[in-house]
Amino acid sequence: MSAATLLLPASDNAWRVWKPRARTSSETVDAPVDATHLAKPLLIGLPAAACRTIGLLVPQADDEVLEQLVVTNLERRGLKLDHDTAGKSFRWHHLGHNGGQAIISVDVLAEPFPEKLAATNAQDYTAALRLAELPADQIVILEEQGDLVLAASHRGKLYHSHIFAQAPAPDDALALEIMLAKLSVEADLGEGCITGISLIGDAFDKPLADRLAQALGMTVRNVATLAPKAELDTHGWTKLLPAAVRSAQTAAASRSKLIRWTMLGSGLVVSLIFLAYAYLVSLERQAADIEQQVRVIREPAEAVREIRGRWKSYAPAIDSRRFPMFLLAEVTRLMPTTGIVIRKFEVKGNEIEIRGEARDAQLAFQFIEDFKKNKALAAYTWTNPRPEVKGTTATFRAQGKLQ
Repeated sequence: MSAATLLLPASDNAWRVWKPRARTSSETVDAPVDATHLAKPLLIGLPAAACRTIGLLVPQADDEVLEQLVVTNLERRGLKLDHDTAGKSFRWHHLGHNGGQAIISVDVLAEPFPEKLAATNAQDYTAALRLAELPADQIVILEEQGDLVLAASHRGKLYHSHIFAQAPAPDDALALEIMLAKLSVEADLGEGCITGISLIGDAFDKPLADRLAQALGMTVRNVATLAPKAELDTHGWTKLLPAAVRSAQTAAASRSKLIRWTMLGSGLVVSLIFLAYAYLVSLERQAADIEQQVRVIREPAEAVREIRGRWKSYAPAIDSRRFPMFLLAEVTRLMPTTGIVIRKFEVKGNEIEIRGEARDAQLAFQFIEDFKKNKALAAYTWTNPRPEVKGTTATFRAQGKLQ
């Protein structure tokens, strides 16, 4: 049996549930919309009132061209077709070849589609008789939810089906419908392609079968029921879904995707918050460690600062560049061979005072300007009042303050 859960119409208004690989149906529901509890995947077989099956002969071609030919034939019959990425309102099946022609059977959903049959949890729809074990090369008469349905099979596969009357129907109406269907199918598939008639279910008794056999000149037999196919391969099927079901499933998929992304985003936010918290905890621990280290080294650091302060205070005493004799030597090195006499050189802390006499004011001024160019003396800021000239001698005075 199929690996999918099947939901098939009964002769009355009920729907029978066939669990995967079950040989009998043990559950019924009132309508497909009430089957939300059934396990997925759910494959719903539709009665002929909700899904027409049309047999076609078209030239042999690849699948893409065959579909175009099928669409053209259906539109010529006035059928309204619609499709989107989620599925279509029709699906065709390639049953075989007849000469150079392809034998095609097409399931077309009714428009408008009955609301009570639109189950949003359905994985796929198909004609109910496509799921049944049909007698090979026979016309089948059965009752589906109060309607009498005629179906034609080609090598055990559904080729065509349609509703022709409300149950019950008189013998002559049955005989006429069967004869017209036989002639139509044989016009497509060739004379002799229909070998007999099968009456399905308790609604048709043996006397009726005998009367029809006599009227039609064909073998007519009674069959208790049509069981689902023992081996049903649906892997190559395209999606046959009503527009309402496609819209609902697309919306559900969008909501599911939105929920997944929302959950992913929420998880990401929670992760970021956790990471931020962990980082803050790590920083607090580092701060505590640093504070502990500070407490440990505070006392040695204070001692180092005290020693540094002492050495800083001793710096003038041990810096050779600030020794009076060193500074006097630098001043002496700048004196010209004649014309300058130093009368006073005094160093007090960070200040130097120099007094002397020069041959003229220009020489005195140039001598003091040379202090600013000397590497050792340039560390001082020099001020010098205007030299006093008495006769042939200019008395000068210069003061330097360590920068």
